[in-house]
Amino acid sequence: MIQEIIDIEKIDLLNKSLDMKNGGRRLAQICATKSAALVLLYSFVKEDRFTTLRFTIDAGEPVESISWLYPYAFLYENELKDLFGINILNMNIDFGGKFYQTAQKNPFTADEGGAKSDG
Repeated sequence: MIQEIIDIEKIDLLNKSLDMKNGGRRLAQICATKSAALVLLYSFVKEDRFTTLRFTIDAGEPVESISWLYPYAFLYENELKDLFGINILNMNIDFGGKFYQTAQKNPFTADEGGAKSDG
């Protein structure tokens, strides 16, 4: 398996995701981690190539949904919203912060009273 991580700017997410879609790649995962900032990782697969787009955002900074390209992305995006408090704009299905039932709101951030993540 060939693995590649490409650092991008948040503004390039939609165009780079469109390139992945047009290149025949399927969306494999979207995840986040919190270190000094929130790091978002969007991973795509085609045959033996695993490509991840990586960028950082500040807490409260919105991110545009890619669910218009990959309809099932709403699952990952709602997860980011519930667990990290990330504001995902224009999701095709938005659970409004109620996708997961957690004891704490946004448990993977320190901003909402949740536990700090070590990244």
